Amino acid sequence: MNSKELWEMIEKGIQEDTNKPPILDGHDDVSGGSETGPAPETDTLTKPELGGSGEAGGEAETYTEVGGEAGAVTEVQGFVEAGPPGPTPETAQEIVHGADDRVLVSGTTVYPWRTICHLEITAPNGKTYIGTGATIGPRVVLTAGHCVYLHGDGGWARSIRVIAGRNGNGMPYGDAVGTFYHSVKGWTDSHDSDYDYGVIVLPTSKKLGNTVGWMGLANLSFTSLLGLRVNSSGYPGDKPYGTQWWNANVILYVTGRRLYYQIDTMGGQSGSPVWRYKDGQRHIIGVHTTGGSPFNGATRLCEPVFNNLVMWKNAYP
Repeated sequence: MNSKELWEMIEKGIQEDTNKPPILDGHDDVSGGSETGPAPETDTLTKPELGGSGEAGGEAETYTEVGGEAGAVTEVQGFVEAGPPGPTPETAQEIVHGADDRVLVSGTTVYPWRTICHLEITAPNGKTYIGTGATIGPRVVLTAGHCVYLHGDGGWARSIRVIAGRNGNGMPYGDAVGTFYHSVKGWTDSHDSDYDYGVIVLPTSKKLGNTVGWMGLANLSFTSLLGLRVNSSGYPGDKPYGTQWWNANVILYVTGRRLYYQIDTMGGQSGSPVWRYKDGQRHIIGVHTTGGSPFNGATRLCEPVFNNLVMWKNAYP
């Protein structure tokens, strides 16, 4: 499907991908690794989950954060009428759309940049990869499903080294190694990108989120998402190793489980949070997972995703 065809679908008001049959129990909790996880449960929370700025920024604030500190990248906020995306040249890089306008985050100890984590992933077969995650609780780091469960490399990751607020060789909060994970059957059993999300559980001795804080979570409606200006930041493999890069753009297309945009990304940014910044509040609304032409994309925090993330966060205080 090309850009024109997708824009025509948007103009016709298509809100959900109703032609694709849902995977039975696709969002059912599955876990792996060296720690015993909690039994699945139903979470009935319907309001946005709160975030906090962590000890490094003082007392946690309701809904999220401290702001306006030196060294922070200026995040975008607001809502615009989504216009048709421009043509993507065949010679353009696969997932950087047009000119690369990603911005280096130099102040990685400033909230919320310190909540974003560089991941060094070791697969079951010994292969190593990089990815991105974001703290969503004291011991829980949100990322892509394919960062915790690697279909082509044997399944659950052997270990994942988590480095919050990394800045090249600088590791202001040290590191933590996660060996236990949660994802869902739609990813682990069916390898479906609609269900590409998971979390890393940190050891009880490494309550990283209590230091760096975390952004809130939100399940937003279709009308709230389409045309929304959103942010994403992560650790791309084409930039100097361990450096964090931010970009922002407008959500151009929404389905029941996916978000599409032209935020510039590159390999290594899988698992990066996609968040709304509004009136000084930040809420993650998607998890970046895919890149390509004409759009890059994220797993949407629809209700089952939101509920699972809240459940996992609360299970590991």
